[in-house]
Parts: sequence; structure tokens; C-alpha cells
Amino acid sequence: MGVEIIIETEINPTEDVEKIKGAILNIFPDAKFEIFAGEIKAFSRDIENFGKILRKEKIRDAARSVLLGNLYDNEIIFRINKQAATVGKINFSVGDVPLGDMKITIKGENLREMVNRIAPDTRKR
Repeated sequence: MGVEIIIETEINPTEDVEKIKGAILNIFPDAKFEIFAGEIKAFSRDIENFGKILRKEKIRDAARSVLLGNLYDNEIIFRINKQAATVGKINFSVGDVPLGDMKITIKGENLREMVNRIAPDTRKR
């Protein structure tokens, strides 16, 4: 099941480009980068590390809600906190984030199936 993951974030004047790249690589280790004036765009195909972090952080139900709530046809669009990513954690962003966040777009077919795999419903029924 192939997915294309696009990671986009602004580079604030006080930020180090290498640290931002490191934050992205913590979540998407196979990311390839394009750097523009004031912005980084990265591309990945590996969703498995993202899923491992969700499991390790015990946030699969929250992630499932965010991912399914932002599923549009063949793409999922959401944001994660840039600072949390610098230490390999995932914190979903809501609203204005003072130090910025990363916009994540996941494109592919059968995305609901991908969500079921990386963020299964863990609630007891």
C-alpha cells in the first residue's frame, strides 16, 4: 500500500534549518527535502515510523480521530507541533501555534485501511 507524504513548514528567522530537518527525520526517516526561502518541503513514503511513535506514545485513539476526521477522498491533511517533533514525539496541533507547526498531507488509496493499521481503535467495546 503506497502513500505519498508531504511535510511543509515555515522556517522562522530564529530557527535552525538543520534542526527542522532533524525534527522531520525523527518522524519520517526517509524524508527528502526541498528548501525555499522561509519554508521547507519534504517528501516521504514511509508511514510506519509515524505508526510506531503513535503506539509508543499511546495516542493511537487520538491519532485515529484526527486522521479520520481529516480524511478527504484520497488524502489526509493535519498538523503536528514542530517542537514536539524535535524530540521524536507527535503532538497534533489545533489552532494557532506560536512557534509553528508542520502541515502533513498523506496521499494514497485505501487511506482508511492505512489508518486502521497504524492507529487501530483500541477502545474496549
